[in-house]
Amino acid sequence: MPVLLNRLLLLVLFAIAGFMAWEFQQKLYANKGRLVVTQSNVVPGAVEFLWSSEVELPMARRFYEAFQEWKGKTKHIVIRLNSPGGSLGEGRDVIAVIEEMKKTHRVDTYVGALENCLSMCVPIYLHGQRRLAHAKSRWMFHEPRSVDFFTDEAVKEPEFERKRMVKNYVQKYFVNSPIRKQWLDQLLKQWQGKDIWLTGQQLVDTNSNVITELR
Repeated sequence: MPVLLNRLLLLVLFAIAGFMAWEFQQKLYANKGRLVVTQSNVVPGAVEFLWSSEVELPMARRFYEAFQEWKGKTKHIVIRLNSPGGSLGEGRDVIAVIEEMKKTHRVDTYVGALENCLSMCVPIYLHGQRRLAHAKSRWMFHEPRSVDFFTDEAVKEPEFERKRMVKNYVQKYFVNSPIRKQWLDQLLKQWQGKDIWLTGQQLVDTNSNVITELR
């Protein structure tokens, strides 16, 4: 009898734990990361997915849901970004969704006048088939940084860990990207411990190939 009671107690505890995990996930997703879908004014005839928030949960999920809703109604999507950056993991998942979109649809990326594409936003932007931006768009490049999950404050890593994290980030998101190698080499010499701020016009003038067309 005690064995049966123990098993029942374990089942109850697992059920409670499962419910708490589900409730926590719902709170993470609720009212966060609103993605706005409109007809694009930048690319006539295209549907625009506007994300104006951090790269964080539930960004990838919102893009996936929007694509499922609109994929049968258009063949051309513009992903408009206005983001201060954020999570490397969520950025990776967003890129995976964009790559799925590109299997069947044309997908361009865009950053508008006085809008931002900072930090992890840049690797996402680089996955557009055409990469459009306004001359007065604002961009920031920096080394990836570890942050405390609860406080969002930077965590100082041992130097060997920092170098490994930077190397992996550059290899994954920049080395095989459209960025011109010579420009990237200069960036990597400059950005240690710094935030490198540029406008869309400066990115084009320095022949970075981050942006393919100013609009």
